[in-house]
Amino acid sequence: MTEMPAWIQPLVEAVNAGMTANGPEAPLGLRYRQLAEVWDLLLYPLPVEMIGGAHDGGLACPSFSLDLDGLRSAFPRVDSLGWDAHGVGPDNEDAGPCISIRGEFAGRPVWLRVLAYAPADVAPGRKVDAIGRRAG
Repeated sequence: MTEMPAWIQPLVEAVNAGMTANGPEAPLGLRYRQLAEVWDLLLYPLPVEMIGGAHDGGLACPSFSLDLDGLRSAFPRVDSLGWDAHGVGPDNEDAGPCISIRGEFAGRPVWLRVLAYAPADVAPGRKVDAIGRRAG
């Protein structure tokens, strides 16, 4: 993957600002590519690895809430806003459950999907002590 264009960082920050963790927090993962004239961006919370207890070594998907109105306001133009609850729509078979926004950001056509969980090939973003609830 090439170096991330600088204009993407404010969009990542806008998504992050609208997220509220409902459990262990994790950093956001990002995948992006340019498809013809549209930038396709996937944002998702990185999984956490449980340390100690019955689930030692297990991965958990961080739960979160997302302020859709706040996220929408980060876009000067929104062409569509959607929710694929099960990730089985033809546009999201590769992404899973997600919120999707098509519009313009930083003067570029963008298709942003905020995924409910990270793609299967993504490593944990942090470790959480399942017994003492300490994060690492």
